Amino acid sequence: MARVVAVLVLVLAAGVAAAQSTETVGMITEIKTGHGRVELRSGSDWRRAGPLQALRAGDALRVTDDAVAVVMLSGGGTVKVQVANSPYTVAARADDTRTQKARTLVQAGLGFMAAGQREAPTAVLSTRSAAKPPVVIAPRNTSLLPGPIALEWAGSRFARYTVRIVGPSGPVFERRGVAGGRLDYPPDATALAPGTRYIIQVTSGEQTHQEAWFEILDAERARTIADDLAALTQSFGSGTSRNSVAVVRAGRLASNGLLNDARRVVLDALASDPDEPALHQALGSLYQKSGLGEMAAESFDEAQFLLTRNAK
Repeated sequence: MARVVAVLVLVLAAGVAAAQSTETVGMITEIKTGHGRVELRSGSDWRRAGPLQALRAGDALRVTDDAVAVVMLSGGGTVKVQVANSPYTVAARADDTRTQKARTLVQAGLGFMAAGQREAPTAVLSTRSAAKPPVVIAPRNTSLLPGPIALEWAGSRFARYTVRIVGPSGPVFERRGVAGGRLDYPPDATALAPGTRYIIQVTSGEQTHQEAWFEILDAERARTIADDLAALTQSFGSGTSRNSVAVVRAGRLASNGLLNDARRVVLDALASDPDEPALHQALGSLYQKSGLGEMAAESFDEAQFLLTRNAK
């Protein structure tokens, strides 16, 4: 009997150890290769590391020359890996002074971004022409936080478009002859009701209209999201970089179905740092989740270009 108990204890211990070894405890939220390399060892071999790569306890990162990587830890905090502290070995998750809620929010944000890296699209990029129908970009199959709404689509710059929003009882807004690929929803137009699903339709000429749905969150759900984001922001230390914060915030928004709001967070960060591969990778993941394969592929390609343009 004692032998059986001992065997069970060993089996359970092995199971716990295996679970800990496969648990994601961090992510590469920033990576700049410069004239060097960033490499990951997960097991026995070193290989080139990539943006938004999930990390397990025991994984190691090493950098050369002026390369830099930033690791966001699910248990709290970030680690900047440079030549001076390379190689860096990821430790098992250790709770910090943050609340359990804050840790859960970080883990959810990182988890969404990690899941988005598993299947990169293989779409063939093409240039839009007047012969092709427009593609709705935003808002596209998403919930939205209350606030101004920008209607966006991709299409020929020579075409003129009809933009329409349709509610459960029929059209609530229509604008004809729109040039370009963006139209801000007018503040004096019919107010859009929270909790109601609307359809945005965009068409040009005799083409079949292209459409996507969106829904504005009600006040209670919007407050919950705002509270989560506030808790997330407060949980970061003063030294946490804007890019890493943006990645986690975007992941958290997207995990709640707020794909367009997540996209705006990433685009705002890219406006300040257009050369950060992790931000382009995050944007690609959001486009992929939205069903925009070509735009996702373009973002992923840009991330890879930035990683390898000066690679040794």
